[in-house]
Amino acid sequence: MGKNATLAEIRAAYRDLVARYHPDKHSGNPLEGLAAEKMAEINRAYEILSDPQRRAAYDRGERDFRGAGGVPPWPRPGLGRNSRAVKIIAVLMALPLLFRFGRGLFGLLATLCRAVYESLQGLRGTPVALGVVLGGVVLVVVLLVRRRLKAKRG
Repeated sequence: MGKNATLAEIRAAYRDLVARYHPDKHSGNPLEGLAAEKMAEINRAYEILSDPQRRAAYDRGERDFRGAGGVPPWPRPGLGRNSRAVKIIAVLMALPLLFRFGRGLFGLLATLCRAVYESLQGLRGTPVALGVVLGGVVLVVVLLVRRRLKAKRG
């Protein structure tokens, strides 16, 4: 079906798709959830294409198909917390701080690692044991940071 489809053609295609993907037809089937999602998508498309104002907005390539008080079919793209643009901007904004204070931070990190290394030298064994202990400490820190980030998101 093309852009020049009439309302009768749209209605006929809608009825065919409803007959194929209706959730009642797929009840008890492992694909029942997928059919329900597909049916919701079909209904949103029919709402847009059956309303002349909303269809004209869709044909013009507009993102807002609300027309006379309707609901848009999908969320508008924006600068959410996890968008790629926001992450790039944050890194670019942090670069001057890293150049200004990075030397001190790296020095502090090196001092901390040196202190841990010296305190663990008293342990008997080979340097492999020290590496295992330091690796465990790093792993615990990484897991704690991930857990905190996950808690902030959720």
